[in-house]
Amino acid sequence: MKQTILSLSLLAFISTQSMWYYKLTYKQPIEQPIAIDTLLMAVMAVESNFDTMSYNSKENAAGVLQIRPIMVREVNRLLGENKYTLKDRWNKAKSIEMFNVIRSHTKNPTNQKIARNWNGGCNGHKKQSTLKYWQKIKQQFKK
Repeated sequence: MKQTILSLSLLAFISTQSMWYYKLTYKQPIEQPIAIDTLLMAVMAVESNFDTMSYNSKENAAGVLQIRPIMVREVNRLLGENKYTLKDRWNKAKSIEMFNVIRSHTKNPTNQKIARNWNGGCNGHKKQSTLKYWQKIKQQFKK
């Protein structure tokens, strides 16, 4: 009987110590910060002056990066899933994610090519019309 009580006491002690050790060693997962680089800052400045509630009714462009519906569709196509919705254009973090999808799918990326593709679609870097946009972005680098 004494041996059983001693065994149960020892088991309870080990169990308590194990939970105590777990509490000391467990670390909450740290949410990764969103990387905001110089190019992204310049694009946000040109597109919306950093206003997450910015809206251009003429182009149906919304949010800090002025994302149009066609860009949401393109990002989803590149990802192979319907991850983003039109509502996500108003969310700064999700807008940045969409920008980074476009950036990551740009072949031989340079700041100019990424910015011009953002403005003019997947072949934006070849369009004459995106050169003016690139000049605005370059001006932001100087600030």
